[in-house]
Amino acid sequence: MILYGWRKMTMRRHDSQLAYHVMLYAIQALNDGDYTAIEDLDLTSDEIQQLSQLPVRALKHLSKLSGHFLVVKTDHECFAKMMSHLHHELESEALQDELIRHEAPITMMNSLFGMSSGEYIQRQKVLGVPRCGAGRPPQLAEDDEHRVWRAWTTQDAGQPETLRYLQVAKETHLPLRALWSLIQSWENNQRSAGGYGQQ
Repeated sequence: MILYGWRKMTMRRHDSQLAYHVMLYAIQALNDGDYTAIEDLDLTSDEIQQLSQLPVRALKHLSKLSGHFLVVKTDHECFAKMMSHLHHELESEALQDELIRHEAPITMMNSLFGMSSGEYIQRQKVLGVPRCGAGRPPQLAEDDEHRVWRAWTTQDAGQPETLRYLQVAKETHLPLRALWSLIQSWENNQRSAGGYGQQ
């Protein structure tokens, strides 16, 4: 929340930066016709009219003023929600990185996270994960399939699917590019049959 009131003080560097960006934001919102954003700034009709006539180059003079017009207050409830969202996104990114390190295929990352091919390739490069060739995933040996089945069906079905896949990959030491299509086929059969049978 940004309230207005002339503050009789020498404008510090960070004050001038804040004032500059608020004014620039307001002018750009006016140019874009985003009057909702302008209303949120609590500007009067006269102030809006003055801003509409102000060229962007005038903002460079803000740093020369002996005071500024901003009183900044924090909406603590919104701040808490924003921080919660940021932590959630960081946790999701960390999980995605871990899945890619375990050779999760693009089909899996797209299905679970909506990840594009371009982002997938870029994340592989950043993580130093070698690109796998296109085509069918490697066929697992029968013993490996049994190990995967036991690991998957003994996982807590209540935890997120992404974590279940990661745990199975860690437990079996098999790449997710081989596990994804296999487990997906089981899940599809399970949905069709109405329950798991014996493997």
